[in-house]
Amino acid sequence: MNDENKDEIQSAPLDHRQGERSYSGKVYEPLEGGYNLANLIGFLLKKPLAIINDLEAQKKPGRVIFPLILISVACLAVFGLVVGTFSSQKIDDIQIWAAPLKIVGGLLFSSLLCLPSLYIFSCLGGVNARFQTITGVLSAFIALSGLLLIGFAPVVWLFSVSSNSASFLGGLLILLWVVCVGFGFMLVLRAGRALGMSNISHVIIWCLVFLVVTLQMTTTLRPIVGDDGSLFNFEEKKFFLRYWGEQVMHDVRPENKRDPLE
Repeated sequence: MNDENKDEIQSAPLDHRQGERSYSGKVYEPLEGGYNLANLIGFLLKKPLAIINDLEAQKKPGRVIFPLILISVACLAVFGLVVGTFSSQKIDDIQIWAAPLKIVGGLLFSSLLCLPSLYIFSCLGGVNARFQTITGVLSAFIALSGLLLIGFAPVVWLFSVSSNSASFLGGLLILLWVVCVGFGFMLVLRAGRALGMSNISHVIIWCLVFLVVTLQMTTTLRPIVGDDGSLFNFEEKKFFLRYWGEQVMHDVRPENKRDPLE
């Protein structure tokens, strides 16, 4: 096979390369079974590159992207409801619905803020894909992170009903988020390699930026854990590390057990 034929194979769409080896050395598998939520969840957990392959081959990638967004919203809302039980004694307490609203809205807004930079950094890394495909990769990343958070929800519920330390629960949530995002980052890197990425350093930088943005969003939308009687607290701008430090110092005082720092 001459060099010209090799270039034609490498530049062909992913769906035309079924059976051919990808850039990562693995063979793509088709997304079979339709675009229902149960099927997408199964592929997302077991064979996520099949979703990426389908996104690049689809003329209408929205058929895949919108169900992924729906999975993300549903998972984050359930997880947020569990987080809200820490500060809520009754079903009509503000935090029982404010926590899921903030978690869902904050993460989706953070994703929207970081989407343009993901596309730019992917192109700089050698990815040759449509903007819609990169949008789908980010949607798959958020959906996978949401599914992992659902897996940790029983653990969070146990500590939310048995502990009165907002600092401890907040630290636990941050740890779980970092773990879930780590798995999401691996999906983004695998997708980048499958789409022809030759330099992963750009995407690694983006991953760090995304993590910092989501952590700062927790401070922007405070309080998420705890209850100070208000839905938002925009009176004072704070960096998330400073806010966390002040919250820990406030929480260890004997006279302050449940209320967050204003």
